[in-house]
Amino acid sequence: MNNIPLVILAAGLSSRMKSSDGDDKMSKSSISQANTRSKGFIEIESGNPLIYYIINNAIASGITIFYIILSKNSDEFKTYLDKISEELKIEIKIAYQDFYGNKKPLGTADAICQTLDQYEELKVSRFLVCNSDNLYSENSFRTLIKSKDYNSMIAYKFDCLDFDNERLKGFAILDIVDSFLNKIIEKPDQETINLFKSKGLYVSMNIFSFFGDQVYTFFKDCPLNPIRNEKEISVALQNMIKSSKHKMKVYHLCERVPDMTYKKDISRISDYIKKNN
Repeated sequence: MNNIPLVILAAGLSSRMKSSDGDDKMSKSSISQANTRSKGFIEIESGNPLIYYIINNAIASGITIFYIILSKNSDEFKTYLDKISEELKIEIKIAYQDFYGNKKPLGTADAICQTLDQYEELKVSRFLVCNSDNLYSENSFRTLIKSKDYNSMIAYKFDCLDFDNERLKGFAILDIVDSFLNKIIEKPDQETINLFKSKGLYVSMNIFSFFGDQVYTFFKDCPLNPIRNEKEISVALQNMIKSSKHKMKVYHLCERVPDMTYKKDISRISDYIKKNN
């Protein structure tokens, strides 16, 4: 076991999930949950939601303390998290992302900043961060736990992720120099994709290790994306790198990371869990 906690981002509105079409494998209950719940709280297999499997893989890596950030009016989700914290004998602390009167949250960097503001201990300690809609492996958590000298992240080889090429345009491509992050290219155009394919294409799936005292200011001062009106982790990290104050170590992995972006992904993740558990 270790004392490095995991922050899980679970306050998004799941707009693409709600607006997407399902498939003939989906029950009425699955469709209803996909249209109303946060993606991490959608039941996948045996009545358990996706976040249960993420937490289980994190526990297998030695993590026992979790900070989970939810949106307001997430009472049912919180009740479930309270229940599994007792069952799994782990500590789960809940943070809430204030939308500041807007219809949607101000992004992932804002979510981390608000979590650190609500739990001051994170500002002076090391912690991991991941999304609630990607099924990260035990190996990915272990890899970051072992990274003790720098802020760090996982770079996933795109060919190993089992996504179609069209999905790539929604990812962030990583420009890596000597095992450190040089640049993050969000939502790349085809020319950029072709350029990086020639030398190995690696993308971010939003799983990181951070030192709170090094990153807090960059999350707090992260500017809004002028198009999406959100504060994004990628922008905060790019600003940190530009400042030359802190580096971002990158670890290459070649493995699947099932994600839940659209309704059709629910049955795919369910099949994956059945096959691998």
